[in-house]
Amino acid sequence: MITEFIDTAGIAAYPLLLAAFLMIFIVFERSIIFLVKYRRINKDKYLKGIINFDPANKQNNILKDEKGIAADIYHSLLAKNPKNREEFNLYLDAEEVDKLPELEKHLGFLNFIAQVSPTLGLLGTVSGMIKTFQVLSVGGSPEQMALGISEALFTTAAGLIISLPAAAFYHYFYSKIEKLHNQMNNLRLEIESRLFREEIKGLKNNEISA
Repeated sequence: MITEFIDTAGIAAYPLLLAAFLMIFIVFERSIIFLVKYRRINKDKYLKGIINFDPANKQNNILKDEKGIAADIYHSLLAKNPKNREEFNLYLDAEEVDKLPELEKHLGFLNFIAQVSPTLGLLGTVSGMIKTFQVLSVGGSPEQMALGISEALFTTAAGLIISLPAAAFYHYFYSKIEKLHNQMNNLRLEIESRLFREEIKGLKNNEISA
């Protein structure tokens, strides 16, 4: 099958095959990573686990059984035991910068494949048309002309067939990452609000005691 593709597509067959294999590999690898690392955030459970976290009694941490990259971020954050909102934000920023790019790995190259594959197909189209005109110039047979036209059309179709799923999976993966970002931002705002209320309550209690 691959040999037939190379014979039909001509010079553009090799970069098109490479693009196809890389696209399949990246989609397969990212699918496994998302299956293992991606989890929706249960906001109420995370709030309860984070606000009520007791570093002296880690067995009561209700987030310890949560899986996914968001859970990894908050496990590492809670292990540092932030004392106030400033430390909480600094530690959370550091963990997000360290761990979230794991979901985005290779997606830029997948987008590159989606963009470059039609151009590779166009390269094959030009090559096929050149062959067709060369055949015409020397009075070639209809079979030879049909071969050149077939190469021109086949490579265009092959480039689009590679490009469309690559673009679809790229946007699918990034939509899930964007959704996770939004969930984490909402969770962060809610936690900051809770911590702010706790700080205000502590200040008022100190003023009353004084």
